[in-house]
Amino acid sequence: MNNIHHQEMVKEAVRPKFYGHKAIKSKTVPLYPKSAEREFQRIAGAYMKLLNEELKKKLPAMMAEYKRERHGDSRFDDSRDLDSKLRRLLQEVADALEQRIATFGLDEKVKKIAELAKGNSLREWKKAVKDTLGIDLLDDYYKGEIYDEAIRRWISENILKIKSLPTETLGNMRQIILDSYLKGKSIRDIQKDIQEEYNVSKRYAQLLARDQIATLNAQISKLQQQDAGCRKYKWSTSHDSRVRDCHRSLNGKTFSWDDPPEMWYETKSGRVYTGRHCHPGEDYCCRCVAIPVFDLDTVNVPMKQTTGSER
Repeated sequence: MNNIHHQEMVKEAVRPKFYGHKAIKSKTVPLYPKSAEREFQRIAGAYMKLLNEELKKKLPAMMAEYKRERHGDSRFDDSRDLDSKLRRLLQEVADALEQRIATFGLDEKVKKIAELAKGNSLREWKKAVKDTLGIDLLDDYYKGEIYDEAIRRWISENILKIKSLPTETLGNMRQIILDSYLKGKSIRDIQKDIQEEYNVSKRYAQLLARDQIATLNAQISKLQQQDAGCRKYKWSTSHDSRVRDCHRSLNGKTFSWDDPPEMWYETKSGRVYTGRHCHPGEDYCCRCVAIPVFDLDTVNVPMKQTTGSER
């Protein structure tokens, strides 16, 4: 069965649901994939814990080198020897962490997170179509190349993002020790600063989880809706105190997939537009979702049929 014929069948099947209107909004609001975000946070947190464990093994040696340089014959403002020793010790931390990654199974864990987010998105999409248009969808259609490619790309990018977390953290810790050397700080103060840097990195890992799950959910939602002929959507926030003013102002408004709204933020001098145009979930750490608006002229979904035909 060709695509045009199938689309006409879909139109006839769903026409009664439009009640004479050209377009209708989904009766259900897609749920943000919180379970996938929590799993990402758990994995990122466990990965950062491995870093902390390896760092603690080398911290006494780093502090010993710091103490030796501070009380040695080196010039007080010359940290080159200390820097060289710190680089070696921190590289040992990175090497040890790399070895532990093999048993940690990071790649497989990220793949499972992606499948969890994808499963949530498909479940919400099927519910929206069923509740609004009254038809069931073919599950296998959403295992096609266009969806698989988006998932594979997200998996690859996020494996790299998680693996890069220690690199920046260790670099910052090295700089903390070097700066402390020039300022004459005590070992106790350095250890406190290092712990704070680790806490900052750990918090960043949690935010990374939210941002990347929102990004994946936005990508899949956009693919599903545009593939189904949805040309527009309604913006929906998570309706809590963490929603930024810009997104709150967009809530309930209709936008075209071809023309995302521009982001802005408030200052004492007034509203500042960033020049960035985003759909729900595309802005940093955005938990907003796009409510599909079905268009009778363009609607085309992989409807289940008794003949087993697919579009």
